[in-house]
Amino acid sequence: MPGRTVDVVISNCVINLSDDKAATLAEAFRVLRPGGRFGVSDVVTEDAIPDQDLRRRTETRIGCTAGSLTVGEYRTLLLDAGFTGIAITPTADHGDGVHSAIVKAAKPPVAPGFEIRPTRAEDSGQVLSVYQLGPDTGHASFETTAPTWETFSSARLGHLRYVVADTRTGQVVAWVAASRVSARPVYAGVVEHSIYVHPDYGSRGLGRALLSAFVTAGEDAGVWTIQSGVFPENTASLALHQAAGFRVLGTRCSVITA
Repeated sequence: MPGRTVDVVISNCVINLSDDKAATLAEAFRVLRPGGRFGVSDVVTEDAIPDQDLRRRTETRIGCTAGSLTVGEYRTLLLDAGFTGIAITPTADHGDGVHSAIVKAAKPPVAPGFEIRPTRAEDSGQVLSVYQLGPDTGHASFETTAPTWETFSSARLGHLRYVVADTRTGQVVAWVAASRVSARPVYAGVVEHSIYVHPDYGSRGLGRALLSAFVTAGEDAGVWTIQSGVFPENTASLALHQAAGFRVLGTRCSVITA
């Protein structure tokens, strides 16, 4: 089917039978229009089942012999595909940690002609080009040039990376990514993010839509605090974050010596 043409994807327990569930969910994401919904019934298992033989016997008893995903695995695959607002609600209990479930998610909404999706490896050059436009203003980074992709990627989490792409040209016009604040377990749910929008694509609500999708995806991934450092001169970024519910908690001072 053509991409971005479907309002709702529904299924009655057939995704469970797919032998490539990641590809199935990626295809559901592809055909959905921005703002489209995903709502299926499926079979899932609890994240910790000590006896795998019991799990297989229960799956066979209810007719799902291909193997079901755990709740955590299902959530991860939906996030990897680009879905946000994920809810997996167990319903019937089939015993031995196997449940029927209602699975809901959505494709992030955005202005017509654009799409919010996970960042791909082939986006690297365009992401860095948009990045460079930030330092060029003097208000977006202490850096003067964008880093290499290897440096950029190694400093950020492998997930929670999204772009806004022009659906007519495929051009990446905005991106957002997260970095871990600390390796200490107490900070496991705390990230720092960066968001950049190409200046030629301002005033279209793309930054607001991208930041909203990022926050929702963060909640889906177990993030409880998102922070960022913004120069006070960057009034557009401050307004964007405050409109999304961020609060200014303090001012960070630096001393630069010769």
